[in-house]
Amino acid sequence: MIKNIIFDLSEVIISGYHNIEFVVAKHTNIKAEEFLNRKKETINMFLEAMRGKYTEDEYLDDLMNGMDWKISRDELKEYIRENMNVPVQGTMEIIKKLKNKYNIILLSDHIVEWVDYILKNNAELSVFDKKYFSYEYGKLKVDEGIFEYILEDANINSEETIFIDDSIDNIINAKKTGITGIVFENANQLEEELRKLNIEI
Repeated sequence: MIKNIIFDLSEVIISGYHNIEFVVAKHTNIKAEEFLNRKKETINMFLEAMRGKYTEDEYLDDLMNGMDWKISRDELKEYIRENMNVPVQGTMEIIKKLKNKYNIILLSDHIVEWVDYILKNNAELSVFDKKYFSYEYGKLKVDEGIFEYILEDANINSEETIFIDDSIDNIINAKKTGITGIVFENANQLEEELRKLNIEI
């Protein structure tokens, strides 16, 4: 019997850093492809920032270093936060229906300053019984041991748990501990997948 449902945050509940290049391109003369390529070049710094080893400022300085972009770090911060105010249609409505029937947990790979902003501007996230963020424990969802840590800390069993994420790699890592995974596409698809698992919505 399923008792616990773990949700990813970015691209499942609200938009995150993914596709930020299109927001930047909308506001500046920086082409989306150019920004995306630079994101890929600095991916290691980004991952380490989500593990809590660097601040947002340090990551953005690395991202912008050597680039001839007519944009300030503060402006880039504004565009990032603009993107993080866009809800994924329908997901929060599903979560609210599940709230009083299951233990609802949030698990997110994120930079601390971004989470601070998101929590201040999305009061509905208080619905979660527990929240876990990568920078708090220095691990991402693809890292070894992260799901074992969550299961132990939350005092839950893997066979009673579902994990919902838009990344197949994260789902695969969760399945190694016995957690059932759903790769998120959209709210309608999620609801169908949950019903297949006999989840009451």
